[in-house]
Amino acid sequence: MKLKKKIQTIGIFTLSCVLLLGLGGCKKVLVPDAIITVSNECGLAIDVFFNNVFQFSLEYEATRSVEELDDGTYELEARRKGTGEFVASETLDVIFNRIYTWYVYSSASIKVINNYGETLSIYGDDIFSGNIEDQADATMDNVPYGDRKLEAKTSDDTIVATTTISILVDIEYEWTINK
Repeated sequence: MKLKKKIQTIGIFTLSCVLLLGLGGCKKVLVPDAIITVSNECGLAIDVFFNNVFQFSLEYEATRSVEELDDGTYELEARRKGTGEFVASETLDVIFNRIYTWYVYSSASIKVINNYGETLSIYGDDIFSGNIEDQADATMDNVPYGDRKLEAKTSDDTIVATTTISILVDIEYEWTINK
């Protein structure tokens, strides 16, 4: 009986040692450093800078990330691709093991004024934007740079006015619809 108990004890001890040695060979799971993702929604290609250092170029509607960033404050800047012209900026206080996303938008807007005599449906680049009652106005925010085609339709889907506005800078543009 004592021999059987000794063999069990040795077996348990041996198994424990094998398990401990096996676990020692496992790789430690590393927590990733911070990540900053930039999403270009401004309507034109941009160059992206972190703390005045060029990181990458980014086409309109594209997204890209920079990984393994150290903790600290990062000054992010978007400039028109190849020109250096300022588009947008953001300051991020980066903390270890976090993912940050910066959406680069235009801050241009279009104020639509309806003097047509009835409620109109407004479309921007063939996408429904909203209805505007007669003698009222509405503002479309964060309009991407470039040429933007606008249409006004009546309730029976008849186009009563169109225009194209070239969004070049971050100001409020205006379109008045008259009968």
